Amino acid sequence: MRAFRTALVAVWCLMPAVVSAQGTRTVAVTGTVRDSATGAPLPGAVVRLVELHREGRAREDGAFLIGAVPSGRYRLVVQRIGYRAADLPIVVANQAVALTVALREQPMQVAATVITGQISERGSSDAITATSVLSEARLDRRLDGTLGSTIVGTPGVAMAQMGPATGRPVIRGMGGDRVVILEDGQRPGDLSSTSMDHAVAIDPLTAQRIEVVRGPMSLLYGSSALGGVVNLIRHEVPTTATEHAHGTLSVQGSSANGGTTLGGWAEAPLAGLTVRGEGSFRNTGDLRTPVGVLGNTQSMLASGTVGASVVRDWGYAGVAYRFLGNEYGVPGGFVGAHEGGVDIAMRRHSVRAEADWHPADIRFESVRATVTFTDYLHDEIEEDGEVATRFQQRMTVGEVVARHRPIGVMSSGALGVRAQYRDFSTAGALRTPSTADWSLALFAIEEWGTGPLRVQAGARFDHARFTPLERSSISASGVNVPTIARDFGALSASLGAIYLFANGVRLGTSISRAYRTPDFNELYSDGPHLAAYSYDVGNPRLRQETGIGAELFARVERDRLRAEAAVYVNRMAGYIFPRNLGELGRQGERWKFQFVNEDARLAGAEGEFEWTLREHVVLEGTLSYVRGTITGNRDTIPGLNGEPDRLASGDLPLIPPLNGRIGLRHETARWSAGGGLRAAARQDRLGDFETPTAGYTTVDLFVGRRFLVGGRLHGVTLRVDNLLDAEIRDHLSRTKLIIPDAGRNVLLLYRVQF
Repeated sequence: MRAFRTALVAVWCLMPAVVSAQGTRTVAVTGTVRDSATGAPLPGAVVRLVELHREGRAREDGAFLIGAVPSGRYRLVVQRIGYRAADLPIVVANQAVALTVALREQPMQVAATVITGQISERGSSDAITATSVLSEARLDRRLDGTLGSTIVGTPGVAMAQMGPATGRPVIRGMGGDRVVILEDGQRPGDLSSTSMDHAVAIDPLTAQRIEVVRGPMSLLYGSSALGGVVNLIRHEVPTTATEHAHGTLSVQGSSANGGTTLGGWAEAPLAGLTVRGEGSFRNTGDLRTPVGVLGNTQSMLASGTVGASVVRDWGYAGVAYRFLGNEYGVPGGFVGAHEGGVDIAMRRHSVRAEADWHPADIRFESVRATVTFTDYLHDEIEEDGEVATRFQQRMTVGEVVARHRPIGVMSSGALGVRAQYRDFSTAGALRTPSTADWSLALFAIEEWGTGPLRVQAGARFDHARFTPLERSSISASGVNVPTIARDFGALSASLGAIYLFANGVRLGTSISRAYRTPDFNELYSDGPHLAAYSYDVGNPRLRQETGIGAELFARVERDRLRAEAAVYVNRMAGYIFPRNLGELGRQGERWKFQFVNEDARLAGAEGEFEWTLREHVVLEGTLSYVRGTITGNRDTIPGLNGEPDRLASGDLPLIPPLNGRIGLRHETARWSAGGGLRAAARQDRLGDFETPTAGYTTVDLFVGRRFLVGGRLHGVTLRVDNLLDAEIRDHLSRTKLIIPDAGRNVLLLYRVQF
C-alpha cells in the first residue's frame, strides 16, 4: 500500500494541472474507413490523432468520430489488420473535418510506426538502426508461451533457456543484461538477466506489439544495451483517450505441452478518465519431445493489471498496478542437477506513475516523467518442498525525458535523467551478500536533417555504486577476497546516419561506444545456485565492460519488396562471462563457474525480406550469423587470486550457429496460409567444456482466417511447428544434453476485437 500511495502522489506531482484547454474552440474529426479496391467499409479500424493521444474505432459501417479536437496540424494514423496503414497530415480549423480514408490490402507486414529507441514516434523505414516489429497478423502467427520464444527467429535473435518456461532473448550473440527487456519502455524489475533458469516476468499474450531494436544505439534505455532492446508494448498506463469501450479477448492452446492460455484487455472512458484492465492465465504440462517427455517442465502463470489516466490536449497522466505470479519447473537429469528437477515460484508487484506533457508555448515538444516501483520475490524449491534459495529485489526508478522542437540546425532532440535504487537480498544455500546499489544517468540525443539525409548523435554518462550490506569474502584458488563496495562510471556515445539513396531505398550506418557495469551477482556470488545447477563464484575485482560497435545496413520498402540487411562488429574490452572452471564446487555436485573479464570480438550479419511474387503471394526469409571470439592478451588479465586467467579456447561460449528461415505465404484481408523451412547449422565453435550441436531443418505450417460478426473482428490462427517431429538440440539450451526441444506442436489461437 505504501508503494501505491507513493505512486498516486507522484501522479499528482507530475500532472501539469496548470495547463488547460479551456477557452479553445474545438471541432469533431469524422470520416469513414473503406477498402480502396471494393469500397467496402472496414469496421474495427483504429484511428489515432498522434499528437493529442486521441483514438477512435470504425463502427460496422466504417464510420469513426473523434470529438472536441482543437485547431492545429496533426498526424492521423489509420490501421486495420491485413491492410497497409495510412499516415495522413490533417489541418483542423474552425469547422468540422470529414474524411474518407481508403486502405489498400497489404500482404507484406509493414509496421506503421516505431517508438523504441527513437526520439519520437516515426515510420519504421526512418529508424536509424536495424529494427523489427511484430504486430497484428505477424504477432498472431508468432505468439508463444514466453517473450523469447515469440521473437526467436527474428533477424539476429536467438533464445537461451533451461526449459520451456525460461526462454530469454539473445541478440547478436549477447545475452543477460546486454539485452534490455522493456514493458512499455520500462524494465520489469525481474532477475531474468542474471541466470538462464530465471524466467522473464512478462506474459506476451496481451501484447499489442513487440519491437526489437538490434545494436547498441539505444542510449534512451541504458548504457548496458550492447546487444539491443526488446520492448513489449501494451500501454498499461493508458496513453490515449478513447471514445468508447474496446479491447481484445484471446484463447490459445498448444499440443506439445498440453497448454491452455486465456487472456484479454479492455479500455473504456469513465468519469473523465481512460481506464484499462487486463488479465491472463496460462497452464501447461510437461513438454513432449521426439524422444520422450521432458519431466518437470510444467508451468502456471497468472497476471493482471489495472490502470487509469487523464488524457487531455496537453498530454496524459496516470497510474497502473501490475501483479504477476509464475510457478514453473526446471528439469533435472544432467550434471549437478536433482534427478527430479527444481520448482520455482516467483511473483512480481509493480506500480507505475507516468505523465507526458505537451507544452504549447516553449521549446520542448513533450516532457515525460515516469516513476516505477517493483517488488520481486523468487523461490527455488527442492523436491521435498524446502525453499533452498530465495532472491528478493525491490527497485525504484525515476526518469524524466524532454523532447525539444527544432532548434537551429537541429531538427529534434531529447534530454533526460534516470535514477535507480535497488535493494537485493538472498537466503538459503547461495551466499551472495545482500546488496544495495544505485545509479544515476544523464543523456542527450540530437538529430539533424529532415530531407534525404538525417544524422543522429547521442551521449550518456552513467555512474553506479554497489555496496554489500554484509561482510564476507569469496574464496577461489585458496585466496579469500573481501566483498568490497565498487563504483563505476563511464561515457557512452553514438553517431548514426540514414540516407535516402533512391526511391524506397535507404542506407544507414552507426558507430557507438557502449559501457556496462558488472552486476551484483557477477561481483559477489559465492555458492551453489540450485535451479541453475551451478556453483557460482563472483569476482569483486571485475572491471567494467566497454565496447566499440559499428554497423552498416540497407533498407528497401517498395510496393512489392521489403528487405533489410545489416553487417556489424563489436569489439569488447573486459567482456564479462561465467567461465566453466572444469571442476566441481564445494559440495562436489555442481560445475564451478567463475566470472571473468576477457577482451572479445563479436561480428556478424543478418537480414530479412518479403517479396510479393504475385498478388497476395509473398516469399519471405531471414538469415542470422554471429561469431564470438576472445581477442585480448589473456596473460595480462588478473584472476581472482591475482594470477593470470587462461582459457583453453579462443571462442566465446553460448554463441548461436548460423540460422534462418525461408517460407511462402498467401495472404488477403480475410485468409492467410503458408509454410516454410526453419534451419540451423552445426555449431562446433565452442567455449570451454561446451559440446557441439548438430544442425537441423524443420517444416512449419500455418493457416489463418479473419471474419466479422456483429461488427467485431474475429481471428483464428492454426500453426504447426516442427511438422516432421525432427530432433532439435538448440545450442543455447542447457537441457540439450539430456533431451531435445519440443517435437511436433500444434497451436490454435483465437482472438476477438470488440
